[in-house]
Amino acid sequence: MKRVILTAFIVLFTAFSATANDAYRLEFDKNNYKLLYSEKIPEHSGYINEYFKQGESRTYWTEIVNVIHFPNSYSPLDHAEEFSKYLNSMNCPNAIKIDEKNNYALMDFILIDGKKLPIILEFNVFKFQKHQECGTIAIQYVKRYRVYSTKQVEKIKKDFNKLRPKMLKEVEEFEIPDIVKQNIDEIKLNDLP
Repeated sequence: MKRVILTAFIVLFTAFSATANDAYRLEFDKNNYKLLYSEKIPEHSGYINEYFKQGESRTYWTEIVNVIHFPNSYSPLDHAEEFSKYLNSMNCPNAIKIDEKNNYALMDFILIDGKKLPIILEFNVFKFQKHQECGTIAIQYVKRYRVYSTKQVEKIKKDFNKLRPKMLKEVEEFEIPDIVKQNIDEIKLNDLP
């Protein structure tokens, strides 16, 4: 009888540990990402969770997946349209798809950091949808390109033309995980398995 109780306890503990650790990981586009940063953002009282690919960090990364909760934004469609207007005001062209039937919005754009080489290009894709409890939740996928020469630009254009439709589809079909509501910094996560 003691063996059965001990076995049941071990199974329950293992299941709980796996579930707890799953909140710190996600799989996106067949790649594993680990939560290395989470913070409550004062401007909108929600959290941002930043997930990085294995071997990458907040200081050096090529791809990132963010999950962002906007608890005071009650319409994901309005939120996306306002964000699009903001990007337009910053001379950042963007594309937006509104799906009123399913109450979500998909958008993408490229940010350019720098006016002369080397520059950084960041391809962004967002999906905004209703959060199950309150407000809006979003997933953001970002691919970063470091550009050191004009020769690289042509290669990046070809890569981008292949990547864009694939990532729009990936983000649109991705089931957004619930937000981790705690402050986390990658330096403190070295203990996570």
